[in-house]
Amino acid sequence: MTGGARRIRDAKEFRRLEQIYLQQAEHSTGDLERDSLLNIARGFGYAARQIERRSLISKAVMIVALAVLVLFSVLYIP
Repeated sequence: MTGGARRIRDAKEFRRLEQIYLQQAEHSTGDLERDSLLNIARGFGYAARQIERRSLISKAVMIVALAVLVLFSVLYIP
């Protein structure tokens, strides 16, 4: 499995866990428990955003590298 596919799978798993903790917070009765669950959910959401952001950056780098290679081959190789 490639690194990109693994990152996407990891991000989806963090999103799933975020939703689970948000649902648990909805049904919790105590303020401390609710705040703790929401804090954990925010952590999972933050982790998912960072993974998704890195995935987009790596895709952009690959596209730019491919474009440079194509331009080089068209302009400089006879």
